[in-house]
Amino acid sequence: DTSRITRYRSQSLRLLDSALEQMRAGRWERAEDLMWGSLSLAVKGVALSRGQDLEGDEAVQAYATQVGQERRDRRIREAFPQLSKFGETVTRVRDSRARVDHLFRILEDVMAAVEHLWDMVLQDDR
Repeated sequence: DTSRITRYRSQSLRLLDSALEQMRAGRWERAEDLMWGSLSLAVKGVALSRGQDLEGDEAVQAYATQVGQERRDRRIREAFPQLSKFGETVTRVRDSRARVDHLFRILEDVMAAVEHLWDMVLQDDR
């Protein structure tokens, strides 16, 4: 499991960096996909570090909510619900009913959630 966790972490962080690049380039739909992937891998990494193997999007999202509640961490708890509203926010930005900084706020929250999740894995290893 350690090698799989290491692989998940590497992929997750790479996806997150790519999401930031896509956001800066205005390719918001692509950034959304990359954020979903990064966050999902981070949640799976935490689960694996605790001896659990998650299958499917629903299980990953439920586990993120559970971990967020355990840790009293809003960013982890709300990361997937925020991402599920990302497309709607993109539409509002395109229709000029919202500012682009709303999209970057979501990205910042997801980035923080991913960082907190990987910090948990590192703490569990000690």
